[in-house]
Amino acid sequence: MASFFSCGLRIIRPRRKVALDNLRLAFPDSDESWRKETVTKCYQHISWMVAEYLSLVSDPSRVHSWIVETEGKEILDELRDSGRGAIILTGHVGNWELLAGWLAQSGYPLTAVVRNPDDPNLSELIETYRAALGVGTIEKHFIMKDAVRLAKKGGFLGLLPDQAWHSSGVRGPFFGRMCYTAGGPAAIAHLAGVPVVPVVSYRLAPFRHRVVISPPLPMAEGTDRNSAIHENTLRMNRSIEEMIRPFPEQWLWLHRRWK
Repeated sequence: MASFFSCGLRIIRPRRKVALDNLRLAFPDSDESWRKETVTKCYQHISWMVAEYLSLVSDPSRVHSWIVETEGKEILDELRDSGRGAIILTGHVGNWELLAGWLAQSGYPLTAVVRNPDDPNLSELIETYRAALGVGTIEKHFIMKDAVRLAKKGGFLGLLPDQAWHSSGVRGPFFGRMCYTAGGPAAIAHLAGVPVVPVVSYRLAPFRHRVVISPPLPMAEGTDRNSAIHENTLRMNRSIEEMIRPFPEQWLWLHRRWK
């Protein structure tokens, strides 16, 4: 299945120019051959994501044998056991759907904030798959007070703020280039008073993954809420950059991050 999808992507080459332009912006010192190779590897990565995900939803318990390495798990264990909520900060890095499944299957009270496809049938299918993995979801255009209440009650709120946002967002650098980022994640963390824990999953090989859980990000505080949200959003951006750098081919370069 992965070979089938990989072959199709290499032939169709969707958004290849976008991906190459993004890599040129993010890694200005890179050469063209490296960027082309990275895009090819990105297509392969997406193909394996699809194959792994479809295999996983038929038997969610497989996720425990697929996560072969973990780092920092005690951080989440302590938060869960104390009943304290958290923001799980990640990006479209590695197999993020697999990561959500692992968190849910490991007993962490995860609710992911997602943007479902516009097609209602496809959206329903994906929601069914996520439910099979035990992953709760709320739409991106949710009421913020509901998310704050969930985190305050000990829930783990999964947020992926690494995609382009409209001009009402926070303007700041991402890989050294200015763009807009949603300020919602920082606002939720500020209002709920819960830690922001960076978590990422990397593919080491097909069906072999490593989960890295980092200590909570130090958050800026103060009476000026807007300034705190702005600074904390930039800190989240830097954290996601650090997630991407070890395996750049495992990020979604096909997305128009810098508009």
